[in-house]
Amino acid sequence: MAATALVDEVSTDTYRATLEALTAHPTRHSFSAAYRDAARTVSDRFAALGYGTREEPVAVGGRETLNIIADKRGTAPEGERQLVYVVAHLDSINEAGGVNSPAPGADDNASGAAGVLEIARVLATAIIRHDLRLVLFGGEEQGLHGSRVHVADLTDADRARIIMVVNMDMIGRLNTAAPSVLLEGATVSQHVIDTLAQAAHDTSDLEVFVSLAPFASDHVSFIDADLPAVLTIEGEDQLNTDEHTPRDTLTGLNISVAISILRMNTAAVATMLGVSA
Repeated sequence: MAATALVDEVSTDTYRATLEALTAHPTRHSFSAAYRDAARTVSDRFAALGYGTREEPVAVGGRETLNIIADKRGTAPEGERQLVYVVAHLDSINEAGGVNSPAPGADDNASGAAGVLEIARVLATAIIRHDLRLVLFGGEEQGLHGSRVHVADLTDADRARIIMVVNMDMIGRLNTAAPSVLLEGATVSQHVIDTLAQAAHDTSDLEVFVSLAPFASDHVSFIDADLPAVLTIEGEDQLNTDEHTPRDTLTGLNISVAISILRMNTAAVATMLGVSA
C-alpha cells in the first residue's frame, strides 16, 4: 500500500469520538487526578491497538505528572531501523484557575492528542520498515517538561536513529479564510518540513506556511537537542483567543481542518516509515 493511500483510512467519526472522550474530563491539568484518568485511557487505547505501551514519570518541582509512550517495531534488520516520532501534549490548562478548574482544552490540545491516537489506529496493522514511537506528553503547559524529560532520557543509539518528529498542537480551529497549516521547525528539520509540505499538496487543500523560528511547544525540546522536529499547527493560531480558558470547547472546532492536517501528517509519517502494506 502506498503511503498516501493510508490517508483515506483517517476517520472523521473516530477522531471526533476520541475528541469527545478527551474533553469529557473536566480538566487535563498535568497535576490533576483527571489527567491521570485521561492518561490511563489513552494508554489502554494504544495497548488495545497492539502497541508496546509504557509510562514515563515527569517531575516538575515537587510535583509529578507522566508521559504515555507507545512503540511499534519495524521490519528492517537491527542496525538498519530508523525511528519516527508522532507526538502531542495531553495536558490542558485554565490560566485563570487552579489545578481543578474547568479546562476542556478541545483545541489545546485534545485536537493534537486525538490526532496521535488516530494515526496510531491507522498505522496499527500497517507493515512498516522503520520503528514508530508515539508519545503523549504531560507538563507541556508548565514549560515543556514532559518532552524535555523524554529527550534527556533518550539513549545515544535512539538519538542517532531519529529521522522525523511530528508534533501536533492545536490543529482544530479555522482562523483563516481558507484552511491552512503552519509547519514550524528549524534548519535541522528542513527535510521533515519538505516531506510534510509535499504530503499537504498530495492529500489536502491546505495552504501551507513555514517558519524556522520554533516556539513554545514540544518540538522545541527535540530541536534543542539537534533532532529533526516540526510542529504542525492550525494557521494563524494566535487568533484563537479561547486557548487556556474554559471556552476551549468542541463547539469551537472545525473538524475538517483537523482531518486535513491529519491526512498530511499520516502521509508524511507513512512515507518516512517505509510503509509497504
